[in-house]
Amino acid sequence: MGFACDARLQDAVLQGSHLTSPRVPPRISSTISRLYAGLVRFRPTGFVNATHRDLRPRASASSRFSQHPGGPWQRFTRGFDRIPSDFLFYGIILANGAVFASWQYATVRYHMQRTPDLIIWMQENFTTSWKNVSQGRWWTVLASCFSHQDLTHIFMNGFTYFFMAPTVLRILGNTRFLALYFGGGVISSLASLQWHKGKRDYSSHGASGAIYAVISFYACVSPRTTFLIFGLIPCPAWAFVSGVFLFDSYSAYAEKRQGTDTAGHVGGLLAGIAYFLFRARFGR
Repeated sequence: MGFACDARLQDAVLQGSHLTSPRVPPRISSTISRLYAGLVRFRPTGFVNATHRDLRPRASASSRFSQHPGGPWQRFTRGFDRIPSDFLFYGIILANGAVFASWQYATVRYHMQRTPDLIIWMQENFTTSWKNVSQGRWWTVLASCFSHQDLTHIFMNGFTYFFMAPTVLRILGNTRFLALYFGGGVISSLASLQWHKGKRDYSSHGASGAIYAVISFYACVSPRTTFLIFGLIPCPAWAFVSGVFLFDSYSAYAEKRQGTDTAGHVGGLLAGIAYFLFRARFGR
């Protein structure tokens, strides 16, 4: 199955978009670009190899909220969108890094002092599980989306976020991007809880669901964009998202990947598609 969108849907989803591009510091950008260029033909604008003319909002497509003062929420979103997108982009990275560092400290403390209290606290506040939710810790459905316990996990998610998020952030602006990212993370956690209902001891964490929401949204906006799987294999965005959706759906059904919350991945993908359809329908 594919998630194609025609020009009319693209116009609708981009109506009212806010163009604020996070700027990667030159030293970091040039270092990453040199490393990545050794593997693939890399465009410095991001992880994908594509032109983005179809993603630019029309010059007259200003937000309806910029023409009318609106209420407190509209004033808040206008102010939030005026904040440099760098703060949002790197703020999410720093939040993930802080939680990762906390996991490492808790682990070291346990091995050195044999005191598991901090690890238990991290599990109770930064993982999604029926046990946490049933005990009233509802914030974990979002907090778990900033939680990574091992280096490989945070590196893979961070790598994908670093190259995918700036493009979607330029399309949506700060407020709408945050709605997509947080919404994708929460729906991913809820999908995981629903799929593993009855498994009280099952828990999951990681930013994969939120990042998959960003990827699937972008694939709907520009389905013919070329993604490079593992940085090597070119694949149309629509085919990549469709393949991941089918593979993770089967893996969740057959329980083939015990160490990966594939149900959460599916929830994140569907969240990104749903957000695209919402924007296409209501233009906001």
